[in-house]
Amino acid sequence: MAKKKKTQLKPIARGFATTSIPKKVVQVEEAEPPDNEPPASAGSMAEFATSREVSGGPRASIQDTPPDEFNADRVEEQSLQNMIEKFQEKTEKEISRTIKAIGVDRSVSKGLTTLQVDPVLVDQVLQLQLQEETPEVQRYIDQTEEKAATRLAITYGVLRRLGFTEDCVEQCLRAIHGVELDEALEWLFVHCPDSELKINEGLKVSKSQNKRKPVTPVLTQEHPAMSVEPMSPTLIKLDATAPAFVPSFKPTSVNQTPHQQRVLTSVNTSAQSSKLSSPEPEDPNMEYARIKMQLVDLKEKKRLSKGQKSDASILLEEKLRNVKSHYFFDERDGERLYRSERDKANAQLLHVKLRGSAELPQPKNPVLRDNPVISAPSPPSSPSPSPEAQSDVFDQEDDESGGFLEILDIIPSEIQGFEGTTIRVKDMPFPKQSAGKLPKVILMEYTSKIDRYAAVTFDIISGASRAKRAGVRVLWEGRQVDEWRMEDVACHDESQAEQYVATVALHALSFPTTEGFAAGSMTSPVGNTFFRLFPPVFRQLWDELEADRKFRGDRVNREVWAKLRSIVEQKIDVTRSASEMMLKSALDVKDTSYTQALLRNAEASPEQLITDFRSRQMRPAYQEMLAHRNSLPIAKYREEIITTLGSSQILVLCGETGCGKSTQVPAFILEDQLARGESCKIYCTEPRRISAISLAQRVSRELGDPPGAVGTLSSLVGYSIRLESNTTKNTRLTYITSGIALRMLEGGSGHGGQGMAFDEITHIIIDEVHERSIESDFLLVVLKSLLSRRPDLRIILMSATVDAAKISNFFEGCPVLHVPGRTFPVDVLYLEDAIQYTGWSICEDSPYAKRRRDKFHQNKGRTDWDEPTFIDEDEDDPLVEGEALVGVPVKLEKRYSLQTEKTVELLDGRVIPYELILRLLEHLCFENNSLHSFSSAVLIFMPGLAEIRRLGDLLSEHPSFGDESWFRVYPLHSTLSSDNQNAVFDVPPAGVRKIVIATNIAETGITIPDITCVIDTGKQREMMFDEKRQLSRLVETFVAKSNAAQRRGRAGRVQNGVCFHLFTKQRHDTLLAEHPLPEMMRLSLSDLALRIKTMKVKIGTSIEDVLCRALDPPTSINVQRAIAALVEVRALTPTEDITPMGRLLSKLPTDVHLGKFLLTAVVFRCLDPALTIAASLNSKSPFITPLGLEKEADRAKNAFRVDNSDFLTIHNAFASWRRASANPGFVRKFCRKNFLSHENLGQIEELRQQFLGYLVDSSFIDVDMSFVKELSRVRFGRNKSRLVIVPPELDSNSGNLAVVNAALLSGLYPKLLCVDPTNGLQMRTLSNNQTAFFHPSSVNFRRKPKDLAANYLAYFTLMHSKKLYAWETGPMDDLAILLLCGECDFKLMSDTATVDRKIKYRLTFRANVAMKILRNQLSSISAQKFRGKPMTESQVRWHELGMGALGKVKLDAEAESSNASVKVVIRS
Repeated sequence: MAKKKKTQLKPIARGFATTSIPKKVVQVEEAEPPDNEPPASAGSMAEFATSREVSGGPRASIQDTPPDEFNADRVEEQSLQNMIEKFQEKTEKEISRTIKAIGVDRSVSKGLTTLQVDPVLVDQVLQLQLQEETPEVQRYIDQTEEKAATRLAITYGVLRRLGFTEDCVEQCLRAIHGVELDEALEWLFVHCPDSELKINEGLKVSKSQNKRKPVTPVLTQEHPAMSVEPMSPTLIKLDATAPAFVPSFKPTSVNQTPHQQRVLTSVNTSAQSSKLSSPEPEDPNMEYARIKMQLVDLKEKKRLSKGQKSDASILLEEKLRNVKSHYFFDERDGERLYRSERDKANAQLLHVKLRGSAELPQPKNPVLRDNPVISAPSPPSSPSPSPEAQSDVFDQEDDESGGFLEILDIIPSEIQGFEGTTIRVKDMPFPKQSAGKLPKVILMEYTSKIDRYAAVTFDIISGASRAKRAGVRVLWEGRQVDEWRMEDVACHDESQAEQYVATVALHALSFPTTEGFAAGSMTSPVGNTFFRLFPPVFRQLWDELEADRKFRGDRVNREVWAKLRSIVEQKIDVTRSASEMMLKSALDVKDTSYTQALLRNAEASPEQLITDFRSRQMRPAYQEMLAHRNSLPIAKYREEIITTLGSSQILVLCGETGCGKSTQVPAFILEDQLARGESCKIYCTEPRRISAISLAQRVSRELGDPPGAVGTLSSLVGYSIRLESNTTKNTRLTYITSGIALRMLEGGSGHGGQGMAFDEITHIIIDEVHERSIESDFLLVVLKSLLSRRPDLRIILMSATVDAAKISNFFEGCPVLHVPGRTFPVDVLYLEDAIQYTGWSICEDSPYAKRRRDKFHQNKGRTDWDEPTFIDEDEDDPLVEGEALVGVPVKLEKRYSLQTEKTVELLDGRVIPYELILRLLEHLCFENNSLHSFSSAVLIFMPGLAEIRRLGDLLSEHPSFGDESWFRVYPLHSTLSSDNQNAVFDVPPAGVRKIVIATNIAETGITIPDITCVIDTGKQREMMFDEKRQLSRLVETFVAKSNAAQRRGRAGRVQNGVCFHLFTKQRHDTLLAEHPLPEMMRLSLSDLALRIKTMKVKIGTSIEDVLCRALDPPTSINVQRAIAALVEVRALTPTEDITPMGRLLSKLPTDVHLGKFLLTAVVFRCLDPALTIAASLNSKSPFITPLGLEKEADRAKNAFRVDNSDFLTIHNAFASWRRASANPGFVRKFCRKNFLSHENLGQIEELRQQFLGYLVDSSFIDVDMSFVKELSRVRFGRNKSRLVIVPPELDSNSGNLAVVNAALLSGLYPKLLCVDPTNGLQMRTLSNNQTAFFHPSSVNFRRKPKDLAANYLAYFTLMHSKKLYAWETGPMDDLAILLLCGECDFKLMSDTATVDRKIKYRLTFRANVAMKILRNQLSSISAQKFRGKPMTESQVRWHELGMGALGKVKLDAEAESSNASVKVVIRS
């Protein structure tokens, strides 16, 4: 314990003075002078600090009050002091960091690309900003008072350090809404004149305003510290010849020891400029006398202090020997002069000391006295000894000296200075030999760290007085000077004085004076603890200086914090309470209860339900249909289905084709619920709208409703498809598409706009689940998550070819029910059979021949080409997996002829054999009697609408098939209206055959009952994500085996049938996939990701977490790619929150970049070219390059070139085709002449109409009902393709291609190529810095990027083959990039603007703030439009100005900003 006690009492060794000041007699300080009085000098400052510590510390600045008396001023002061102690240090660090960052940014900005902005545009933006400023309703910031005050303090400190005046900064901080620096700078640059900004001087603005006070000299971290008044020419000349001030001066700390440094900087410092500057003395005898006087004085001081011989003595003795060796030196004359000078000095010093004067009279220096920054004495202009160099008789003691002088050895504590000033004398003894460093040495190191050429000199300014006062002068590179002088404090000897003033200088350099807040942190290049190495007396001096600095700094900072706190109080709503939140909660509860009450009121009583159902069963129509229903195979499983659903929430039903599952299962459930008096809401999803409509009509008839009653109050059945909903409050069974089902999961889709529509569902049936569409797969994920929350929900999954075991395992082993089908036998025939029956053959020159498609096959003699069989060589992707094996010879059975085998071998499988289809129809209807019975109704499967139209044209031109009295031809595809689709179910009159040409829409879900023959081309078009091009596109593929089985099953619904698959049996057995690839595995997931964010069902923590729960989850890289694309276009935030634009994009089934392009084009009023460009990028190119005619095709394409842009070139070609389409007889000739694909251009027009319909459906554009009806007629009509003209109010800026380019840039960003600024020959992608090249199909192929006069080019498709090719490119404007793209950081103080940290520009400060304002306004306008709100009058003016800037419209400098000369049509 004793040992522990000893350890506990052991003094703690500290590196700095921590002892209390000993009690001594201290003079009572007078009251603190007012702020307008000049501050104390270095000496009085230290003494004042000591006195204040004794009297109670720095906070005893106001009159003490009794403990029981409340003093508001003291409480306020304490509160402000608490803020200083809590926030000041952190605030100061952040201010310093910000200032340093601004300096770095300014230096970096000098090497950036300069963006030239029209000064007239800049002026109009700033003027409009000032005009639009109106007194707003008080807006409060959503921050705590402490946080807001801290942020505001940082903003204030940075602005003051940058050189803005106090009044201007205060006005700014009170005017802005928030507390951030960027907002304040923007306000200042808009409202302050250029004279106030002083922006062109950079960061030197703040330095030039830092006026140094004599007591606390200022030095900022960067050198030079401050600008002083120019020196006189004489002064500069003298300083230039002084060794201590020349720029090549090497700091002594580099080559000398610390002890030698002290010698070189202290010995005869006042005489260096006059004596050492001359290599040889003019009078060696006088020099001998002067040096000997100094040597004798120095030896006497050493003798009194009992010190050893110093280096200074050695140096003076060396100089004395050098003088003696001079040629003109006479030792007798030298000794005589020495005695004479000694007598004069002794007499003068004795006279002065007896008078009590501290210093000899000196002439005034009015110039330096008037300088409030620095007191700098003029250096001596002659080599004669200066008064400072004259010896003090009291500094030596000869044997002859009288004893009466000993009474003068005691130096008083105060002496009277010149002009009656009082000088305090302090004894600052320090050991000559110490382990630490003295202040002079550290000052040398300090200055050399800041400026390697800095020169430090010390001067003794006390004259002949025994109380020594010193000054230190630092000459920085650039001839700028800092100086400190001991004006009212002195020490006992020169060494003490020099160390004293060195300490004061170090403290001033370490704590530079700053504008605004008083700096509280040390800025030292030699570390922040160097003062701990001082001797104790100088450590104590440092503590006194620091205490006084802190006291004065706290007083300044308290005033600043008080002002900032008053500003913050105006920005924070202190009256806000929780009452608003409580009221909101009450309203939410009220809305929920109201919704529930409505649901309860809508429910009928059980007795009423039973009565109504029994009445329905008694109807003759019901009884008539019941007999047919009972004949279906699934009727035997009715009770089993109902029983299973009573015990299990989910059922998988595998019903073969023709069993009646799609019509009967929903009806079974409905009838069971109504018979028991239970209310129900049954929804059955179908993959296609034609299926939903036809099934609803069929079930309505089977339940006894009259024709056309679907969706009326008298019917229990309805349907809901896109743009059409036929349901009422009495509807119990609704057929819907999968897309509608997903919409029902969105928030606000329920009754009265509350909740979601799924909340009302009791039974959900997913039909055709085997198709594995992305909607149906996602519905499975949602339904699985709903099972636990909705125990009353029942789910039925139905299909004919579903993998029942896989589905059952996905739902935890749910029951599976198999139902046999009812179909008639179908004869399955293949391509070889069709060729064998018809005798069709081709030769090598046939357009259907395989060799003709060989890329090496060149027919240079050709002058024409055939479009219907043309295949673009760029479409080199295999149709199905294994298609690359087309070179494998086809093996046929021996029963086929050699001609058939040759034709099959020669036929190109990528081509639709229209001739063979016609021959097959002729063979069925007119030639083969054995097949004649199957010709009454023929269903032909084609891959797409263009092929349907092509075949329809061939049939209409045929002499027999074109006769409507013999044949009726019906197209069937998804773009037809519901009425036109339903026409295929009509039975033609007797003797008239029916031919239906359909896409895979007729494969499942609908049944055309009279079909007896199927001709299957074996191809389909489906969306697929192209890994090479990194985009989703519609591609043509071969069907899977399950699809082929479904297609041939269409022929056996009413009798025996026949099916011709126009692909070989070998392909069917070896190359076709068993099942189609799920869409979730082959499509871009961007649309589904947006759907997930719009739904109200909480499934997972993130988009990837939701999708990984799917039946076949997509790869993680596909999910991340989709999320990244959505974040790029700002459909999602980085935290995966959906934006208003994201909600709109979720309603546009297209690439998200093109979707954003279309939305932006609506805002910019250039919709027509945007529709064309978006449609063309989603389909095949309209340009065709036949083999052998490449040069001709290139010349024709270049004729449409516009602004070196593939996008605008396509728009120009399409516009030309549209004009030519006015003459139907001329348009095909026009296409052949210009190497354009008439079919591809027709597809582009159809996509244009679809995109326009999507925009209308989403309510993003407001058009007349007449236009909506016309658009519907054009889209869903059966006639030839008609063109749609975009309403003029949406297309007023289409003539300005710069505006079109700007909208395209906004959508495609960050799909940019950066042109190498060094040589202009290379391009690199902005995203990953990969080298890219123009694709040969681009109009810019073989052109140098620098010739396009743009720094950046936009692209849509990148594909890597031999090189990384950019397919479609176009130059983009830098100003549009700055205003529309990414996240832009405008650094107003550094004249830079950075887009996503990758694209950097340098602008003038006025242009910088103007572009920031204009960008914010354009962003606000887009956000307003995306939310479905009209533009305000102010936004209309900003929109007009923005379109002028983006459209490169020449602005009128004389125009008023309220009536800018940008003449574009604006509709809010």
